[in-house]
Amino acid sequence: MYAALVESVVKILQKADFNVADLAETKPRCFDIVARKDDVVLLIKVLYNVDSLKPEAAEEMKKLTKILRASPIVIGERFKFDFLERGVVYTRYGLPVINLATFYDFVVEGIYPYVYSAPGGYYVKLDSERIREARERLGLSVGDMAKMLGVSRRTVKKYEEGTDTTLSTAAKIEEIIGTFAIKEIDLLNFVEANVNEEEEIEGEEGEIIEQLRVIGLSVYPVRQAPFDAVSQAREDQILTGFKQVREIEKRAKLLGRISEAIDAEAAYITDKVCRKKVESVVFLVKEELYSVSSAKDFISLLKEKSCEE
Repeated sequence: MYAALVESVVKILQKADFNVADLAETKPRCFDIVARKDDVVLLIKVLYNVDSLKPEAAEEMKKLTKILRASPIVIGERFKFDFLERGVVYTRYGLPVINLATFYDFVVEGIYPYVYSAPGGYYVKLDSERIREARERLGLSVGDMAKMLGVSRRTVKKYEEGTDTTLSTAAKIEEIIGTFAIKEIDLLNFVEANVNEEEEIEGEEGEIIEQLRVIGLSVYPVRQAPFDAVSQAREDQILTGFKQVREIEKRAKLLGRISEAIDAEAAYITDKVCRKKVESVVFLVKEELYSVSSAKDFISLLKEKSCEE
């Protein structure tokens, strides 16, 4: 089920002309697919049953959302004992959750969902300005509107201030004012996340992070991604690896696929001399960091090494 779902997501993205990197065979990972089209970067977690989403994975996805200026989406088909419905957005640990059909509508057809699920049923976001303008155009007072809806004047005022409501109430409002009255759900800007750069990591990896910061880069360590940190120098983003694993070149290839998909730089910092480059990933020996005095020089070093054979 999972493999078929991942394959379907990739096909949908390719149909919509996204540049795609599939990471489904990699562990650990807080996202399974990364994709980019123009300025849109998607971090996608695929789970047949979305109840299996771990809170730590969700938090890491939200963190990367902020750092990479990306949009996280969880795609699944079931939760608890029910199926996810088409056109409905669910929420899990603050992340938007949709099914494959809704994802297809959004990515391929450009159709945004309007309905979200919350305790008690289905809800929508009202277009408060449109409702007020339509009511006034029809010559209806707030009291008139309240009587027609069977609610209080205070409730109508809340609707015109942007309070969300149930799907059934929204339908009644639209019937009265004779026009569309709900807002689409912006999946690309669904998540608001804060990032703590000052996370401390001990040992040799901590020394590398500290030296990168001394140079002048902002460094955001991550734990559940195929890279170890995202380093930033102004507008430049560098997916950074520094774990000294046995199959370091294999890991670098994966890092390169991700960097190419989202159009970012990629660097792997090692203890000893390795290959100069694996695909788009530049290798640096740790000692080279101490010869660099600024973030600008660090970027220049990466570009210089990238041009070497």
